[in-house]
Amino acid sequence: MTTDDTFDVLIAGGGLVGASLAVALRDSGRSVAVIEPVPAKADGQPSFDERHTALAPTSRRFFTHLGLWPAIEAGAEPIRRIHVSDRGHGGFTRLTAEAEGLPALGHVAPNRVLGQALRPAMAAAATVHCPARIIDTYPQYAGGGSDQPARLVGRRVRIADDRGEHTLTTRLLVVADGMRSTTRAALGIDTRERDYGQSAIIANVRAERAHNGMAYERFTPEGPLAVLPAADGAVSIVWPLPTETAEWMAHEASDATFLARLQAAFGWRLGRLEAVGSRALYPLTAVTATDFAADRAVVLGNAAHALHPVGGQGLNLALRDVAALVEALREAPDPGDADVLSAYARSREGDYRRTYAFTDGLVRLFSNDWPPLAAIRNIGLTALDLFPPARRLLLKQGTGAAGDVPPLCQD
Repeated sequence: MTTDDTFDVLIAGGGLVGASLAVALRDSGRSVAVIEPVPAKADGQPSFDERHTALAPTSRRFFTHLGLWPAIEAGAEPIRRIHVSDRGHGGFTRLTAEAEGLPALGHVAPNRVLGQALRPAMAAAATVHCPARIIDTYPQYAGGGSDQPARLVGRRVRIADDRGEHTLTTRLLVVADGMRSTTRAALGIDTRERDYGQSAIIANVRAERAHNGMAYERFTPEGPLAVLPAADGAVSIVWPLPTETAEWMAHEASDATFLARLQAAFGWRLGRLEAVGSRALYPLTAVTATDFAADRAVVLGNAAHALHPVGGQGLNLALRDVAALVEALREAPDPGDADVLSAYARSREGDYRRTYAFTDGLVRLFSNDWPPLAAIRNIGLTALDLFPPARRLLLKQGTGAAGDVPPLCQD
């Protein structure tokens, strides 16, 4: 094994989260490697496709600290206003950047644009094995004898790439390879899951009227429909539906049928919905790792917590995790020290629990059309619209500003 096969930090997964961590560690003085199975330009690359992602102000600040925000902002659309409504009921809430003294409530960026900024920066910051896959990982011990136990000093990671199979060694393994992570399973970390019985249709739609920086969260009995402002006047939709319906709508319905059904669900705030692009389908299951840290390992991104897409919280939470991990490792002589990783995992529990409760609670509250509950939630929406202090509490959670915000996500 050569010295090039030994790293301080090895990241499983070079998507949005893994790449962000690699770039965030570039000035840490630590050697970093990334293992990514799917080439950036491959059709199957899920992180850098044509989907759009809503970035909270905390994520904008994170990318600003990394020096990547100017490139991202050039291809992103600011969210100036948010309109929240409940189909078939009168309650609604409006949020505006101007009223909150913010330049924007967030930005909507194509994943492709994020990838164009992150991939070159990752390649400059880390040794990237791509395409490559992790076969297995196991502990690395040192010392030990008749009167001394062996010390856990790192992990060995068996990978397969164009060189064949070989082993890398790392003091810290970061698992960021997605919701169905085989690396997380190899660490013996279980998951808790909630299947929402839905799949989300992701598509770009062109409407008769300009969006003017308005994002919509439209709650329907089938699920929350998000309509986000995108570049060139289009909007990006995230439309959860019962899985069987979603599969038919995504793969079999004509464009005319799809647009008519979407129009009925969303309404006419943007005038007639005129055209739809390709439709992608994603099953909706909330997955939570039972542990965010293990022996010489940390779990990040969807491998740690995959959330329902309502409110666009998933990547923003993951980037706050990345920022907190970078801060935890900043002064740590050993990046895989058990006390450091345990402290990091404890520090992230509060943010995760609040965010999960926020997303799951919205789905539960607005997917039930029982008349008394519908009346109560619409009174709540109206109250939020009328009382700025209550509205700002909602905004703090939605923009990632609730609780302790890691330094990399602050101004």
